[in-house]
Amino acid sequence: MSINDATKKRLHLHVGETGHLSDLRKGQSARVLDFHNDNAALKRHLLDMGITRGVEVKVKKIAPFGNPVDIELRGYELAMRIEDLKNIDVIVLAEEK
Repeated sequence: MSINDATKKRLHLHVGETGHLSDLRKGQSARVLDFHNDNAALKRHLLDMGITRGVEVKVKKIAPFGNPVDIELRGYELAMRIEDLKNIDVIVLAEEK
C-alpha cells in the first residue's frame, strides 16, 4: 500500500449519509453513532479522549499524506490516525462551504 492509498480510498459523504469518521473531508461535521473494534483498550482510550456516542466532531485539517487527521470535539482539537478513525461510525451533519 502506498502512502497516498489512505486518501484515495476516502468516500465522499454528503449531509445525512453514514460512514466512517475516516471518510469525512475537511470542514465536514458529523455525529458519532457507534464504535466497531475488538480492542477494549483502544475503545477505552477513545472514550477517555471524549469520543462517545452522540458527540459532534468536525474535521479541521488533514495532513498532506492523509495521516493524521485533526478533528475538533468538545472544545478542543485532537489528531488521530486514519486506522483509528475507520473504527468510528458517523452521520454527516454539515459541510463547510
